[in-house]
Amino acid sequence: MLKNLTFSLIGLSMATVLASAGIAESKYKPLSVPDNVRVLGSKPREIVWASLSEKEKNLAIHLLAAARAGIPIIYYQNHRHGLLVKKMIETSLNRRNFSKTKALLGDKAFLEFLNYSAKFEDLMGPYSPSNRKFVLSKVTSGQVKILFKRHVGKARTQAVDESVRLLTDPEYEVISQPESADGTDLENSGSNLYAHSLTGAEVTKAFDNGFKSNLNCRISKDASGNVVCQVQALSNPYLSYVVRNALIKIVGELRLALPFASTEHQTNQLRFLISFLEKGDVEDFRQMNVEWVKDAIHSKVDFMMGYVEVYQDYLNHIGAWESYVQIVDPKTTETSASLAKNAQDFEDRMPYGEFKKKFPIDYSPPALMVYYFQEISAFHSGGYNLPNFDDIRRDVGAKNIIKLELLGQDLDPTVLKVRREKYEEFLPKSKVEGVISDWTKQRQALVLLHEIIGHGSGTYDVTKYGEKEDPIGALGALGSALEEQRADMTALVFSGDAHLVKIGFYKDQDEATRVRHEMYDAYLGDFLGILSRDQSFSEPHMRGHWLLINQLLDGGAIEWVSKDGGPLSLENRVFLVKDYEKYFQISLSLLAELQRIKAVRDEAALKNLFTNHAPLSGIDESWAQAMIKRGMGRTFNSGAVEQPWEISKNKVRVFGDVTLEGIANYFGR
Repeated sequence: MLKNLTFSLIGLSMATVLASAGIAESKYKPLSVPDNVRVLGSKPREIVWASLSEKEKNLAIHLLAAARAGIPIIYYQNHRHGLLVKKMIETSLNRRNFSKTKALLGDKAFLEFLNYSAKFEDLMGPYSPSNRKFVLSKVTSGQVKILFKRHVGKARTQAVDESVRLLTDPEYEVISQPESADGTDLENSGSNLYAHSLTGAEVTKAFDNGFKSNLNCRISKDASGNVVCQVQALSNPYLSYVVRNALIKIVGELRLALPFASTEHQTNQLRFLISFLEKGDVEDFRQMNVEWVKDAIHSKVDFMMGYVEVYQDYLNHIGAWESYVQIVDPKTTETSASLAKNAQDFEDRMPYGEFKKKFPIDYSPPALMVYYFQEISAFHSGGYNLPNFDDIRRDVGAKNIIKLELLGQDLDPTVLKVRREKYEEFLPKSKVEGVISDWTKQRQALVLLHEIIGHGSGTYDVTKYGEKEDPIGALGALGSALEEQRADMTALVFSGDAHLVKIGFYKDQDEATRVRHEMYDAYLGDFLGILSRDQSFSEPHMRGHWLLINQLLDGGAIEWVSKDGGPLSLENRVFLVKDYEKYFQISLSLLAELQRIKAVRDEAALKNLFTNHAPLSGIDESWAQAMIKRGMGRTFNSGAVEQPWEISKNKVRVFGDVTLEGIANYFGR
């Protein structure tokens, strides 16, 4: 749905830095702060906003306000001191204090602090999706402590000391969540989904004794030391004041939105969401999702909000707070809707054996092409397919949201330059132009097939799961990796399919075949690029990609070559497709196996598959470390943040310019 990572000082790796300081190398390595985070202009929203009716604008205004009110919940979930750090950053960089902060730090350290702050604000916490924190190296712990003293002087000493370590200590709370199902290092991780005092062993024991978690839990201990679920709803008298204040504001704005709902289903969606946030009954959230699916493509202003995706919980139970206010584009939605109408034909050709779905006659799952007018989440996505309740998907259906770039952003010269830089580094020279020229087409094909066909496909043996148990959550830590790669495999298998010509996505079969080959090439270059950025295979999507790469290598579909035709070395090696048909057949076989594992709940096979063919330890191999080094300091790994904006007097108002110094005064708006 949805960020350079080695800590560098004068080009040294983290291991070298630690060794020279006499410090034992950590099991986990933090990410260095990018040098040049880009700023994307927000003015293109003006065109989208102007396309709405007055009623739609009023609905959007209250949904946008509700979504912004939820921001403190995300910071609270991502780290217990997230809001404290946020306050320090925003106060130290406001107009009154900007110059004093720059004078304190000096030019080079200030630039690092500015880039760190941009990433922190964008991710709403210290961690990247790769499950690693960013760490300051040019800014000293003493300087950070001064900033806390200046700007949040009344904070508790322990909270400040821990926050300083979070920003500057490469050994402290490097990971957000454990990377194994037994919860190893839970007490040393930073996520606030679990109380800081809990250990993985305590959580495992509680589950073994019948403890149940849920989407809107925060897991902690009660006064007797028992592991409990703190329901994140207004009905909980022990709810954190941060969450309580946020939920009160969210519910208030959602009530104000009710008179402007576009349809009866959207009205019901709002009412069930309000009830869920007030009472905490997950059944209300389930019904909210039902109404959202039934609303289909009938509301131009569409939204999703609540405790949704479980990527940030190592056990795949607790949902991260997120919200999307999206504007449907009717014209491009015709293409996605046409694809959705062919779901049964794709299903019939899936390698799923007895576990194929039989859709109702005239089945057409809602598939919306939208502009993300506002995305508030720690994990940025190119689209999503919900709900995550498999029984609702089976009995009611699912809804697919595919992101469109805001008008003009896909032609931004800076964006195009950064894209070319990445592929020139991680693709054979002969493949670069083809991938770049058809990038939008192959990217749309990947996302459309992933979300609409992949996630919506397949059945499972209901006797292997509880009545309302979601298979992905039931499969634990590897469940998300399986499901995301299963959807990707669907896209790789069907990306050149004749039905995409039939619905007008491709002009002819020659274009379909060409774009499929370019997608295969781009997938390899993207894998190496993401690896160089994230420096880890732990994120679920990346773990699945790693599985496929090893399958392709073992099957002889791809090979290592020099990107420029010279002698092969660690500094120039990239993947080349040797045989596109073999690439296709391996993808088809892996798709079949992933579906089989999910369908029959073969947890042993799932563990063996990823342990043997996608080991996390692969990051230590020389080629992987070389990729990380090649990505250090590169613009394509720095990422981008949005220019701050708001709706004021029924118009889009933007703040600052498209430079970090130009928007720093407005962080938090």
